[in-house]
Amino acid sequence: MSYQSIIVHTCNSPSAAASYQLAARVALAEGAHLTGFAFSGVRDYIYQTGAAASIVPLGAGDLAFLTEAAEGDLRTFTESLASMNISHLQGRISETSAEHGLPLEARYADLLVIGQECTPTGLVANRHSVARTILVHAPCPVLAVPKGDHGKHTPQDVLIAWDGSMEASRAVRASLPLLKYAATVTVVSYAPPRFFIEEDQPCDALAIYLACHGVEANVIEAPHSTDIGGSLLALAQERACDLLVMGCFGHSRFREIVLGGATERVLAESTIPFFMSR
Repeated sequence: MSYQSIIVHTCNSPSAAASYQLAARVALAEGAHLTGFAFSGVRDYIYQTGAAASIVPLGAGDLAFLTEAAEGDLRTFTESLASMNISHLQGRISETSAEHGLPLEARYADLLVIGQECTPTGLVANRHSVARTILVHAPCPVLAVPKGDHGKHTPQDVLIAWDGSMEASRAVRASLPLLKYAATVTVVSYAPPRFFIEEDQPCDALAIYLACHGVEANVIEAPHSTDIGGSLLALAQERACDLLVMGCFGHSRFREIVLGGATERVLAESTIPFFMSR
Protein backbone atom coordinates (compact mmCIF):
# COMPACT_ATOMS: atom_id res chain seq x y z
CA MET A 1 0.00 0.00 0.00
CA SER A 2 1.19 3.51 -0.77
CA TYR A 3 -0.15 7.03 -1.19
CA GLN A 4 -0.23 7.99 -4.85
CA SER A 5 -2.77 10.81 -4.66
CA ILE A 6 -2.60 13.36 -1.83
CA ILE A 7 -4.86 16.39 -1.43
CA VAL A 8 -4.05 19.33 0.83
CA HIS A 9 -6.47 22.08 1.82
CA THR A 10 -5.10 25.54 1.02
CA CYS A 11 -6.36 28.45 3.11
CA ASN A 12 -5.07 31.34 5.20
CA SER A 13 -5.27 29.65 8.60
CA PRO A 14 -2.39 29.65 11.14
CA SER A 15 -1.73 25.95 10.48
CA ALA A 16 -1.83 26.10 6.67
CA ALA A 17 1.92 26.49 6.09
CA ALA A 18 2.75 23.52 8.34
CA SER A 19 0.18 21.34 6.55
CA TYR A 20 1.70 22.23 3.15
CA GLN A 21 5.18 21.25 4.30
CA LEU A 22 4.16 17.92 5.82
CA ALA A 23 1.99 17.04 2.82
CA ALA A 24 4.93 17.81 0.54
CA ARG A 25 7.33 15.63 2.56
CA VAL A 26 4.93 12.69 2.39
CA ALA A 27 4.39 13.25 -1.34
CA LEU A 28 8.14 13.28 -1.96
CA ALA A 29 8.68 10.11 0.09
CA GLU A 30 5.88 8.30 -1.71
CA GLY A 31 6.38 9.75 -5.18
CA ALA A 32 2.76 10.86 -5.03
CA HIS A 33 0.71 13.43 -6.89
CA LEU A 34 0.07 16.43 -4.61
CA THR A 35 -2.91 18.68 -5.29
CA GLY A 36 -3.66 21.86 -3.39
CA PHE A 37 -7.35 22.73 -3.28
CA ALA A 38 -8.55 26.26 -2.62
CA PHE A 39 -12.23 26.99 -2.02
CA SER A 40 -13.74 30.41 -2.69
CA GLY A 41 -17.13 29.59 -1.13
CA VAL A 42 -18.92 31.67 -3.78
CA ARG A 43 -21.81 29.22 -4.12
CA ASP A 44 -22.31 29.01 -0.35
CA TYR A 45 -22.13 32.79 -0.03
CA ILE A 46 -24.84 33.22 -2.66
CA TYR A 47 -27.00 30.64 -0.92
CA GLN A 48 -26.55 32.22 2.54
CA THR A 49 -27.25 35.74 1.27
CA GLY A 50 -30.00 34.80 -1.17
CA ALA A 51 -32.74 36.77 0.63
CA ALA A 52 -30.67 39.96 0.71
CA ALA A 53 -29.60 39.52 -2.91
CA SER A 54 -33.25 39.56 -3.99
CA ILE A 55 -33.48 43.10 -2.60
CA VAL A 56 -30.04 44.32 -3.64
CA PRO A 57 -28.95 42.15 -6.62
CA LEU A 58 -25.33 41.08 -6.72
CA GLY A 59 -23.28 42.26 -9.68
CA ALA A 60 -20.76 40.16 -11.56
CA GLY A 61 -17.84 41.62 -9.61
CA ASP A 62 -19.41 41.69 -6.16
CA LEU A 63 -18.02 38.31 -5.20
CA ALA A 64 -14.67 38.69 -6.92
CA PHE A 65 -12.99 39.17 -3.54
CA LEU A 66 -13.79 35.56 -2.63
CA THR A 67 -12.23 34.18 -5.81
CA GLU A 68 -9.22 36.47 -5.41
CA ALA A 69 -8.68 35.25 -1.85
CA ALA A 70 -8.77 31.62 -2.98
CA GLU A 71 -6.34 32.40 -5.80
CA GLY A 72 -4.03 34.04 -3.28
CA ASP A 73 -4.15 30.97 -1.02
CA LEU A 74 -3.33 28.71 -3.94
CA ARG A 75 -0.48 30.97 -5.04
CA THR A 76 1.00 30.86 -1.53
CA PHE A 77 0.78 27.07 -1.58
CA THR A 78 2.57 26.61 -4.90
CA GLU A 79 5.22 29.25 -4.15
CA SER A 80 6.00 27.77 -0.72
CA LEU A 81 6.68 24.35 -2.26
CA ALA A 82 8.42 25.50 -5.45
CA SER A 83 11.89 24.62 -4.15
CA MET A 84 10.97 21.07 -3.08
CA ASN A 85 11.03 19.65 -6.62
CA ILE A 86 7.76 17.74 -6.34
CA SER A 87 7.29 16.18 -9.77
CA HIS A 88 3.49 16.02 -9.64
CA LEU A 89 2.30 19.28 -8.06
CA GLN A 90 -0.86 21.11 -9.06
CA GLY A 91 -3.44 23.51 -7.70
CA ARG A 92 -7.17 23.75 -8.21
CA ILE A 93 -9.93 26.15 -7.18
CA SER A 94 -13.53 25.28 -6.40
CA GLU A 95 -16.44 27.71 -5.99
CA THR A 96 -17.93 25.73 -3.14
CA SER A 97 -16.76 25.76 0.51
CA ALA A 98 -14.08 23.51 1.98
CA GLU A 99 -16.68 21.84 4.20
CA HIS A 100 -18.65 20.75 1.15
CA GLY A 101 -15.92 20.36 -1.42
CA LEU A 102 -13.09 18.59 0.35
CA PRO A 103 -15.04 15.43 1.29
CA LEU A 104 -16.16 15.16 -2.35
CA GLU A 105 -12.66 15.61 -3.74
CA ALA A 106 -11.28 13.17 -1.16
CA ARG A 107 -13.16 10.37 -2.93
CA TYR A 108 -10.29 10.42 -5.40
CA ALA A 109 -7.41 10.63 -2.91
CA ASP A 110 -5.42 8.23 -0.76
CA LEU A 111 -4.75 10.87 1.88
CA LEU A 112 -6.24 14.25 2.76
CA VAL A 113 -4.07 16.77 4.62
CA ILE A 114 -5.67 19.70 6.47
CA GLY A 115 -4.70 22.25 9.06
CA GLN A 116 -5.86 21.66 12.60
CA GLU A 117 -7.26 25.19 12.49
CA CYS A 118 -9.10 26.18 9.33
CA THR A 119 -10.79 29.44 8.46
CA PRO A 120 -14.53 28.92 9.07
CA THR A 121 -16.99 30.05 6.43
CA GLY A 122 -20.26 29.49 8.30
CA LEU A 123 -22.02 32.02 10.49
CA VAL A 124 -21.94 29.64 13.46
CA ALA A 125 -18.46 28.20 13.50
CA ASN A 126 -15.18 28.15 15.39
CA ARG A 127 -11.59 27.60 14.32
CA HIS A 128 -12.02 23.80 14.48
CA SER A 129 -15.40 23.59 12.71
CA VAL A 130 -13.99 22.96 9.24
CA ALA A 131 -11.55 20.32 10.48
CA ARG A 132 -14.28 18.58 12.47
CA THR A 133 -16.66 18.52 9.50
CA ILE A 134 -13.97 17.07 7.25
CA LEU A 135 -12.98 14.44 9.82
CA VAL A 136 -16.60 13.33 9.98
CA HIS A 137 -17.30 13.22 6.24
CA ALA A 138 -13.99 12.49 4.50
CA PRO A 139 -14.04 9.10 2.72
CA CYS A 140 -10.24 8.74 3.02
CA PRO A 141 -7.85 9.04 5.98
CA VAL A 142 -7.10 12.55 7.21
CA LEU A 143 -3.80 13.95 8.43
CA ALA A 144 -4.43 17.10 10.50
CA VAL A 145 -1.49 19.39 11.17
CA PRO A 146 -1.20 22.03 13.92
CA LYS A 147 0.71 25.24 13.35
CA GLY A 148 4.44 25.18 14.04
CA ASP A 149 7.60 23.48 12.85
CA HIS A 150 7.15 19.70 12.65
CA GLY A 151 10.59 18.76 11.41
CA LYS A 152 12.10 18.27 8.00
CA HIS A 153 11.13 14.63 7.46
CA THR A 154 8.11 12.37 7.59
CA PRO A 155 7.10 11.55 11.21
CA GLN A 156 9.74 9.54 13.06
CA ASP A 157 8.16 8.82 16.47
CA VAL A 158 4.59 7.58 16.12
CA LEU A 159 2.05 6.82 18.85
CA ILE A 160 -0.87 4.53 17.94
CA ALA A 161 -4.02 4.67 20.08
CA TRP A 162 -5.60 1.23 20.00
CA ASP A 163 -9.04 0.20 21.26
CA GLY A 164 -9.86 -2.62 18.87
CA SER A 165 -12.60 -0.63 17.14
CA MET A 166 -13.28 -0.57 13.41
CA GLU A 167 -12.24 3.08 13.33
CA ALA A 168 -8.90 2.33 14.97
CA SER A 169 -8.33 -0.66 12.68
CA ARG A 170 -8.93 1.48 9.61
CA ALA A 171 -6.61 4.17 10.92
CA VAL A 172 -3.77 1.72 11.52
CA ARG A 173 -4.10 0.12 8.09
CA ALA A 174 -4.34 3.48 6.36
CA SER A 175 -1.27 4.81 8.20
CA LEU A 176 1.03 1.93 7.16
CA PRO A 177 2.76 3.99 4.44
CA LEU A 178 3.74 6.52 7.15
CA LEU A 179 4.64 3.91 9.76
CA LYS A 180 7.25 2.34 7.50
CA TYR A 181 9.28 5.57 7.60
CA ALA A 182 9.16 5.89 11.41
CA ALA A 183 12.14 5.15 13.64
CA THR A 184 9.92 4.36 16.64
CA VAL A 185 6.31 3.15 16.75
CA THR A 186 4.51 2.80 20.10
CA VAL A 187 1.13 1.16 20.69
CA VAL A 188 -1.01 1.97 23.73
CA SER A 189 -4.57 1.13 24.77
CA TYR A 190 -6.59 2.99 27.38
CA ALA A 191 -9.77 1.10 26.51
CA PRO A 192 -11.57 -0.83 29.28
CA PRO A 193 -11.18 -4.64 29.32
CA ARG A 194 -14.73 -5.20 28.05
CA PHE A 195 -13.59 -3.96 24.64
CA PHE A 196 -11.59 -7.17 24.12
CA ILE A 197 -12.11 -10.89 24.68
CA GLU A 198 -10.79 -12.09 28.04
CA GLU A 199 -7.66 -13.88 26.80
CA ASP A 200 -6.81 -11.23 24.26
CA GLN A 201 -3.66 -9.14 24.49
CA PRO A 202 -4.83 -6.45 22.09
CA CYS A 203 -1.65 -4.38 21.83
CA ASP A 204 0.54 -7.46 21.46
CA ALA A 205 -1.73 -8.76 18.70
CA LEU A 206 -1.50 -5.41 16.92
CA ALA A 207 2.30 -5.44 17.25
CA ILE A 208 2.37 -8.85 15.54
CA TYR A 209 0.17 -7.53 12.74
CA LEU A 210 2.46 -4.53 12.25
CA ALA A 211 5.51 -6.80 12.20
CA CYS A 212 3.96 -8.63 9.25
CA HIS A 213 4.19 -5.30 7.43
CA GLY A 214 7.79 -4.69 8.46
CA VAL A 215 6.91 -2.23 11.24
CA GLU A 216 8.43 -2.93 14.67
CA ALA A 217 6.25 -1.59 17.47
CA ASN A 218 6.75 -1.15 21.20
CA VAL A 219 3.80 -1.92 23.47
CA ILE A 220 2.88 0.12 26.53
CA GLU A 221 0.63 -1.44 29.16
CA ALA A 222 -1.65 1.29 30.46
CA PRO A 223 -4.62 1.29 32.86
CA HIS A 224 -8.04 2.31 31.62
CA SER A 225 -8.46 6.08 31.48
CA THR A 226 -11.65 8.12 31.71
CA ASP A 227 -9.89 10.86 29.75
CA ILE A 228 -8.43 8.98 26.82
CA GLY A 229 -7.73 12.08 24.76
CA GLY A 230 -5.86 13.77 27.59
CA SER A 231 -3.92 10.59 28.38
CA LEU A 232 -2.87 10.21 24.74
CA LEU A 233 -1.68 13.80 24.48
CA ALA A 234 0.27 13.51 27.74
CA LEU A 235 1.95 10.29 26.63
CA ALA A 236 2.77 11.73 23.21
CA GLN A 237 4.42 14.71 24.88
CA GLU A 238 6.30 12.51 27.36
CA ARG A 239 7.73 10.35 24.58
CA ALA A 240 8.36 13.29 22.20
CA CYS A 241 6.14 11.75 19.52
CA ASP A 242 5.59 13.64 16.28
CA LEU A 243 2.48 11.80 15.04
CA LEU A 244 -0.61 10.35 16.72
CA VAL A 245 -2.64 7.67 14.90
CA MET A 246 -6.18 6.95 16.11
CA GLY A 247 -9.72 6.19 15.07
CA CYS A 248 -12.11 9.12 14.72
CA PHE A 249 -15.36 9.62 16.65
CA GLY A 250 -15.69 6.19 18.24
CA HIS A 251 -18.79 7.48 20.07
CA SER A 252 -21.74 9.40 18.68
CA ARG A 253 -20.41 12.53 16.97
CA PHE A 254 -23.09 14.59 18.73
CA ARG A 255 -22.05 13.16 22.10
CA GLU A 256 -18.39 13.94 21.51
CA ILE A 257 -19.02 17.46 20.23
CA VAL A 258 -21.38 18.37 23.08
CA LEU A 259 -19.99 16.33 25.99
CA GLY A 260 -16.42 15.89 24.84
CA GLY A 261 -14.44 12.83 23.84
CA ALA A 262 -11.03 11.66 22.66
CA THR A 263 -11.44 13.03 19.12
CA GLU A 264 -12.61 16.42 20.34
CA ARG A 265 -9.80 16.65 22.92
CA VAL A 266 -7.12 15.82 20.36
CA LEU A 267 -8.65 18.14 17.75
CA ALA A 268 -8.67 21.05 20.19
CA GLU A 269 -5.38 20.53 22.05
CA SER A 270 -2.89 18.47 20.03
CA THR A 271 0.41 20.19 19.29
CA ILE A 272 1.58 17.38 16.98
CA PRO A 273 0.06 16.11 13.71
CA PHE A 274 -2.63 13.47 14.11
CA PHE A 275 -3.81 10.86 11.64
CA MET A 276 -7.46 9.82 11.85
CA SER A 277 -9.83 7.54 9.99
CA ARG A 278 -13.48 6.58 10.40
